[in-house]
Amino acid sequence: MKSSQQHQSQHQHQHETAPEPVEMNSARLEAFSDGVFAIAITLLILDIRVPKEGPLLQGLIHEWPAYCAYVVSFLIIGMVWMNHHTMLFYIRKVDRGLLLFNLLLLMNVAFIPFPTHVLAEAMSSGEGGRTAAVFYGLTLTLGGIPFNAIWVYASRGHRHLGNMITPEQAAVMRRHFLMGPVLYLGATLVGLISAVASLTIFGVLLLFYMIEVLSSVGHSQSDAQARPPIKTVGAVAEPPTPAPPTPELPTPEPSDAVTASAPAPADQEHAQEHEHEQDDSDTAPTPLRKPTPTQASAAPELRAVSTVVPRPSVPVAVGSGERCTNCGRAD
Repeated sequence: MKSSQQHQSQHQHQHETAPEPVEMNSARLEAFSDGVFAIAITLLILDIRVPKEGPLLQGLIHEWPAYCAYVVSFLIIGMVWMNHHTMLFYIRKVDRGLLLFNLLLLMNVAFIPFPTHVLAEAMSSGEGGRTAAVFYGLTLTLGGIPFNAIWVYASRGHRHLGNMITPEQAAVMRRHFLMGPVLYLGATLVGLISAVASLTIFGVLLLFYMIEVLSSVGHSQSDAQARPPIKTVGAVAEPPTPAPPTPELPTPEPSDAVTASAPAPADQEHAQEHEHEQDDSDTAPTPLRKPTPTQASAAPELRAVSTVVPRPSVPVAVGSGERCTNCGRAD
């Protein structure tokens, strides 16, 4: 009894301490997937070869099945890549289960160039065209299984998706993706009757898909202009940007400073001519003038400037034979 209780307690403890599934970022998944898509879409051109026998124009026309198969396969891989890009835009977390489904999808994408070559060769030779068309259609139909598995697995419980999409929108995308394998299966069954008709149906499906993409782009642009931007869950509203404060001009303060005036022109001429007959007492500096109240109020921002009037040099005694220090004349 005690051993069973201990076993149950240990089992519960292990269950509680079991690590959660490892969740990784989708950056490496996107990089690896884009590389596989690029290689697969490039390998398609290897099926188109230059004719070696007969006239060149006739040989190029004879290769029309290869051209048609190339165009259809190129657009199909491009369509799968666009939808894959849309899914990964909403997927924010990746675990091992999602990596496995994505790996199966890439395996199918990398295999598409081979049935494309088989279909082109069969249609050119006129033998085994229907078998090649069924083989080609089944390859595309089987590729829709892991593709839909990625989205169903990611949108289940909304645990791998971010706030950019709601559960209702995820369900709409799920139904939209499920239509692909169904339509491909219908085109594959037509291949039992005619390979050309089967390839034509695949081309028509791609044409409808491109029209739908272009129309959705136009509607999304018009809706974005008509509606305000949608905020995701948990977004924090940005505070309004305050208007810049108006700079206040400094109020001029009345100045008590007294601006010194320059010497009068008459005094300047008197100092330059330097009359030698005057005594030292006659060469005293001109007293400063005080500005009138009108002048002081007219220039309130001027600061006090102390102006010192230079004292003229004292002339030497007359008749000494020396030269004057100011004018240079000999007495």
